[in-house]
Amino acid sequence: MIAEINGIPLWYTDEGKGIPIVLLHGGPGAYDYMEPVARLLDQKPVRVIRYDQRGSWRSGKTGSYDLDTWVEDLDQLRIHLGIERWKVCGHSWGASLGLAYTARYPSHVDALIYMSGTGLDAAWQEPYRHNRLAAMNEQDRQEYLLLRSKRDTLTGDAWQQTADRMRELSVRTDLVRQDQYDRLPRVDGQYVNNMVNDQLAASTAMYFASDDWREAFLRLNVSVLCIHGDRDPRPGSFIKEFANQMQKGTFISIPECGHYPWLDQPDELGRQLQQFLLSNEER
Repeated sequence: MIAEINGIPLWYTDEGKGIPIVLLHGGPGAYDYMEPVARLLDQKPVRVIRYDQRGSWRSGKTGSYDLDTWVEDLDQLRIHLGIERWKVCGHSWGASLGLAYTARYPSHVDALIYMSGTGLDAAWQEPYRHNRLAAMNEQDRQEYLLLRSKRDTLTGDAWQQTADRMRELSVRTDLVRQDQYDRLPRVDGQYVNNMVNDQLAASTAMYFASDDWREAFLRLNVSVLCIHGDRDPRPGSFIKEFANQMQKGTFISIPECGHYPWLDQPDELGRQLQQFLLSNEER
């Protein structure tokens, strides 16, 4: 379905009846790839909302590309759907969006699932780059290093082709089960808006660095489940520290799991999600 939300046409899907939960894809500038997660939630009566964020595939590609706008898009979608309170589940950059939304509108969030995020400390990036290279086989590593050394001297199509190949080599390190590679969300070609990615990533970094936001984060009285694969190149230690900072934060590390737990360990991810939803309903 497409509706006018916060000044743009926003594509969304609204399925099922029961506990409302919205699933937030990553990127930024990717597209909705959260259907496999929705299927893991169907053991309970749930109403699952998914959508393409502003600037992505089936949704409008105008407006300000900043985190405040993305947060307001999400709340305007909630209002459009007539939902007073819902659960929020974000993956990767979508976890950052979910956290920013929860800090802005805590009265409308029952619980937050923060999946495969990066935490608040920007220092995660250096060990991530190291872990990513370490996870590559020797052939891929040498190709990646060669492309990286050439990339900044290129322009136009040559630069884009190099960047795309580097992305392909990089994303392989996000999986433990390489046989699942063809099921990874495609984050190239028509499925990603590079301008959104650049502008929104910069906006998110500035947003999370602000003292006002950190104070709002520390005041949160919402249950937060942080799920992280123990072999995600993005170091889990930053997520564990992040969970410990929260009043109601829980950190779960899934063994033999990378950045996409529904591909590496779907049964365990489903178990953790169902357990969290059940415990949250009992409180």
